[in-house]
Amino acid sequence: MIFATAKPSILPMKVKLGMAIHTISDNTEAQNNSAQVVSLLDLNIQELQRTLKLAGLLQTSLEVESILNFFLDSTREAVTFNSAHYVNESHQFKLDVGKEERHTAIYRLRIAGEALGEMRFTRNKRFSNDEMELLENQIYHLVYPLRNALLYQAALKSAHIDGLTGINNRAALDLAIQREVELARRQHNPLSLLILDVDHFKSINDTYGHSTGDYVLRNLATCVKETLRSCDMLFRYGGEEFAMILSGTDIEGAHLVAERVRTTIEQHAFEFNGKNISVTASIGIAVLGSRDTVTRLFNKADAALYQAKSNGRNCVHTFAQAKR
Repeated sequence: MIFATAKPSILPMKVKLGMAIHTISDNTEAQNNSAQVVSLLDLNIQELQRTLKLAGLLQTSLEVESILNFFLDSTREAVTFNSAHYVNESHQFKLDVGKEERHTAIYRLRIAGEALGEMRFTRNKRFSNDEMELLENQIYHLVYPLRNALLYQAALKSAHIDGLTGINNRAALDLAIQREVELARRQHNPLSLLILDVDHFKSINDTYGHSTGDYVLRNLATCVKETLRSCDMLFRYGGEEFAMILSGTDIEGAHLVAERVRTTIEQHAFEFNGKNISVTASIGIAVLGSRDTVTRLFNKADAALYQAKSNGRNCVHTFAQAKR
């Protein structure tokens, strides 16, 4: 295995052109050298062209996967490999291309002490020193665009995460619901929206203090997330309101999920500073109709939630029921 620390480099190629040009003369030996010089010149021009092309491509995107694919396409032109694997545990990103073979070249990517992950190439025969040098030259051009993309993606993720509960926030909800509505229409699949409100949350804050209220919200978010299916999406919609998008779920399925969430919250032990806190929630359900916009879908779920609270709280209500 080969471990390398990537460092910034604009043109990592060794300067062989000038040295080669000076060997040209009119004698026979010089003519043979001249043929080698032309071959070397062509090789370096090709490498220069590939390097410039890669450098340009890497500046066109801030998507980590796109940047890595540009890099791998360019690298494959320089060095043959059977598989490539990139992993960055801190950013929870992984990319695997091809079938892994026995011989491996591994590069740990770092800039100024900052770890950018690990790149691994494999194939069924050993990598030569020249090939490893080519791989390193390619990687030198990857590190800065890769770091920029990782930082950008982390900033985007941070902007869509609720600081208190660690789940998706309102901004993430606005993007997700628009996308899911469009997808449901294209695929003719059902889509349900649930809005959950913590019952008497103000009295929890007034009785136990805001730190207790924060504890309740954090633990409720964890409790609901663990109760939902892996395909469901959970968001903190407002102060003590949460929204759930259930893709591919009709009204009966949505009601089952909502009841399971409500029951789990009611039975969960919320204990803070030695005090047991009774927590319940009301849930409103709306199913996407043929004429519904995103706004109308929200309004339907909100109307159902209002009806659930009017019915005494700690219950589930659907918009269809609210109309009757």
